[in-house]
Amino acid sequence: MKNMKKVEIIIESVYINRLLALFKKNEIKGYTIIKDIQGAGGHGRKTADDVTDVFSNDYIFTVCEEEAFLRIQTDITNFIKEYGGKCIVSDAMLLIW
Repeated sequence: MKNMKKVEIIIESVYINRLLALFKKNEIKGYTIIKDIQGAGGHGRKTADDVTDVFSNDYIFTVCEEEAFLRIQTDITNFIKEYGGKCIVSDAMLLIW
């Protein structure tokens, strides 16, 4: 088992490529995206039932070493301040076989 950080981010779908550019810049190579999630937050209710991505959210998560998280932490904070969204960071154990 290996100690890691799990980083979960919920953002408006229209900003996904900007977030992925931050991941690339900070050498975060592995992540999962779940598109069209529904919920309510600071920008109101998002129903994910429109023709465009304007009214939907995406959920992105990655698991990385703490050093990698510390490299991207400021960029994610600035991203959330500018575009909105939520970022949840938790300790995780990665099962290595």
